[in-house]
Amino acid sequence: MQIDYLASYPQVIPELAELLFAEWQDLYQAAGLTKADLITALQERSVTSKLPLTLVAMDGTELVGAGSIKLSEEGTKAGLSPWLGGIYVKSNQRGQGLGAKIVTALEDKARALGVTKLYLSADTAEQFYLKLGWQVEEHLESFGVRNVAFMSKNLTCADKLA
Repeated sequence: MQIDYLASYPQVIPELAELLFAEWQDLYQAAGLTKADLITALQERSVTSKLPLTLVAMDGTELVGAGSIKLSEEGTKAGLSPWLGGIYVKSNQRGQGLGAKIVTALEDKARALGVTKLYLSADTAEQFYLKLGWQVEEHLESFGVRNVAFMSKNLTCADKLA
């Protein structure tokens, strides 16, 4: 299992877009976004040295998970940046710590790019992020379709060691 930049595996973009769209279709549709828009966003995140970016978890040539750092999170809190988002692990790979590895890798990339604080919104994974050191700022409604926990994490060196 390897976590690497999406830029190293552009061939998985269509599959990843399908998986993400299926998982959060209600939110994408509420935002007025299509699968084609998601493919475009993933192509834009197919970089290695600037934000926004996407990391993928690969088992050989098979995509098993992914996550992104986005510049904004529509439908949640305007004016804050950057955001952790699209943390996805295929169902047959869940419960093995891969999601935590993806989140940690994204936090490390953000820190390396000078980011000191990240934000996210979580609907069903609030406890998962709490275990990884994230803090709930408030609960709110995203696009009027999902209740989410708006969360943040400081990315200082001290947090990395804690």
